[in-house]
Amino acid sequence: MSFMIDWETHGFRVCGEACDGEEALERIKELSPDLVVTDISMPVLDGLQLIEHCTKELNAPCRFVVLSGHDDFAFAQKALTCGVLDYWLKPIDVEEIHAVLGKLRSQWLNPDGYDTASSPHATSSLEASWSIPDADDPLIDAEDRLLLAIQAIDGTAIDEAAERLCRQLELSFEGDGKTGKAFLSNVLMELIWKVMEGEMKNSSPEGEHDLSLPILPNGTDRWPGILASFARNSAEQLARQRSVTGPVGETARFIRERYREPLQLRTIARRLHFQPAYLGQLFKKQMGLSFLDYVHRTRVEAGRKLLRRTDMKIADVARTVGYADPEQFAAKFKQWMDMTPSQYKNG
Repeated sequence: MSFMIDWETHGFRVCGEACDGEEALERIKELSPDLVVTDISMPVLDGLQLIEHCTKELNAPCRFVVLSGHDDFAFAQKALTCGVLDYWLKPIDVEEIHAVLGKLRSQWLNPDGYDTASSPHATSSLEASWSIPDADDPLIDAEDRLLLAIQAIDGTAIDEAAERLCRQLELSFEGDGKTGKAFLSNVLMELIWKVMEGEMKNSSPEGEHDLSLPILPNGTDRWPGILASFARNSAEQLARQRSVTGPVGETARFIRERYREPLQLRTIARRLHFQPAYLGQLFKKQMGLSFLDYVHRTRVEAGRKLLRRTDMKIADVARTVGYADPEQFAAKFKQWMDMTPSQYKNG
């Protein structure tokens, strides 16, 4: 490890080594390293015991990476619950280790930021995940402000954004209540999709995720209150979902952030240190959808939004959301929306 890995390029220096867990503990007390790379199987004190002792009893500020020949879910799971940063399997993959070291250095130099390009654990920016940056229509902008206020779970901002959106409806449709009502209904459906796309079956007690669409009256004066109330309920549901952690939640977030890219379960499973088959079974059990179905549904929702908001051709929308073949996009769109993309666009 000392000679195969180019530590200094990534800002690290090997400050000490140990032959077993007990010696490692003494060296950690003496040197106070930033990063400790440890095996699991060691004499006297094994790697997991070393990590637990340092974090729970010694309160050492160092962080850990496990390097082991144990390709076993139980070992990896226990290591991750101990707070290790990564789990490397022998024989070592030098390129993979260099990539992880680069990511760690970036995160430590910029503790308030995240390297979203290389980490499935990082969440994308609000603008990236809940809006289309190049949409310059004031009505679309008002809708995005509401979505972002919900994402931020900010009650005051939600009320202001709801009022703003309803005012913009009046301006954009020049008092045409029927068209405004149709647009607002679409907004409400989008809120349900946005919140429920991350919903896991076991994420909240029974009855805590009732986000049925409210009935909009013909009179516009009540719309801001109805919209604000529904948006607040959506934000509360979103907050409950965020309290749920685990590999399924990480996988779902990764899909929602990277749906435009080719996605494979085995790639994500490797990043999360899970066996692909086990992660796939766990995902379907908690989400109610298979991994691939969730990918397609996420892409269809992104495509639906582009069809409603832009003048892009259907083939271009398909490519934008991750489909090389527009026919596949059309088939998946019809499966989830019960209509073709052209019917939806022209409806």
